[in-house]
Amino acid sequence: MNLREWRKKAELSSRELGERCGLSEAAIRHYETGARRPRPAIAKRLEAATNGEVTAAELLGVAAAAPSGKSGVSEETTRFVHTQLDPALLKEAASYGLDADEIARSAVERAVKAERMKRFSEENREAIESWNDLVEREGLWSDGYRAF
Repeated sequence: MNLREWRKKAELSSRELGERCGLSEAAIRHYETGARRPRPAIAKRLEAATNGEVTAAELLGVAAAAPSGKSGVSEETTRFVHTQLDPALLKEAASYGLDADEIARSAVERAVKAERMKRFSEENREAIESWNDLVEREGLWSDGYRAF
């Protein structure tokens, strides 16, 4: 069940659900529509607010519809950090209060975003250059209004 379905079944408004979780109404709408994914801590708060009917894994996108109720992400993938890093390093990170899983997830997100931007630029290079040439040749409508 997704968050919006649960909220409507529970007869709550976005604002009311947000108040239960300490979130804004807009944040709830973003999570319901999939426009944004919550941070793991927020996903856990939402899971608690729904009494586990909407799981944090679903909100984070790791429980995509897969056969036999298994998530679309393998156990090996979710525990990569712990199998590939020196245990002493993980222990030291934990002693500093660092969450190695969250750091790894964040690093992968940044790498994917950078690669996505690079590929977009490569795939649209001709259109971007054409636009830049047009602006260079004809200027922008606001050129006469700018003070710089």
